[in-house]
Amino acid sequence: MLDDYEFYQGVVLRQLVIEADYSTSFRPFVREGRINAFVINGRVGVYVKHSSKRMSPWRFTFTIDQAADLLDLEQKCPDSFMVFVCGTDGLVTLSFSDLHSIVGFQESENAWVSVSRPPRTQYDIAGNTGELKYKVSRGIGLIPETLKERVRERYAGV
Repeated sequence: MLDDYEFYQGVVLRQLVIEADYSTSFRPFVREGRINAFVINGRVGVYVKHSSKRMSPWRFTFTIDQAADLLDLEQKCPDSFMVFVCGTDGLVTLSFSDLHSIVGFQESENAWVSVSRPPRTQYDIAGNTGELKYKVSRGIGLIPETLKERVRERYAGV
């Protein structure tokens, strides 16, 4: 039997495959327990959280184990991103630096992110330590952009 989170992760992985201009490789990033994160092309980390709630606002909480997984992923892959799947409304992507600006994981028992979007607007994002200063567009565009940038850097010296 398939779990709901597998469908939501599948949406993210599908978008990554579609938006990539070249062949990509994926591997799960697992410390223990459920697989919530993936490493793309051995360089870029992607952590996925989902909410099956149909409408805004969507709230995402982080357990102590999930916070430890996030920090471990960031240490191993400095180019890491958090993708929030907001029901069927869309995907919201944050860099880990933006995530850290609104979430304090040292108080991981209270770590959370809230994503809201009035109709026909971009997403407002807040966390347990503050609000993101700008609105965020729907999608995963930051991740393919970073992958392309890393490929250009790799071949710039050739």
